[in-house]
Amino acid sequence: MNTEDNISYAGYDYGPLRTYEIIWKSGHVDTVQGHQVTFGADVPGFTIFPGRRDAVPQASRVKIYGQFGPHWRMVLYALEDDISTIRDVTGQEKLA
Repeated sequence: MNTEDNISYAGYDYGPLRTYEIIWKSGHVDTVQGHQVTFGADVPGFTIFPGRRDAVPQASRVKIYGQFGPHWRMVLYALEDDISTIRDVTGQEKLA
């Protein structure tokens, strides 16, 4: 059991890591590996004023997680608006 956060992911088999190609709107290309990709806004934050509570809109994010050894890690946390394309390139042949 992981004593840091009382959660153990060691009992799960997520299979082999997938490789994702991230193409940013700036044109830069990154490659990351992970097991899980999620999209969407985080839980809305709140601004508290005396006597009222207002929701603060949150921008939509892309998150990629993976298990590396016994550790479950977030390997990408980015604004969806900053990304042009995400492709699963696991096992693809290299183009000449």
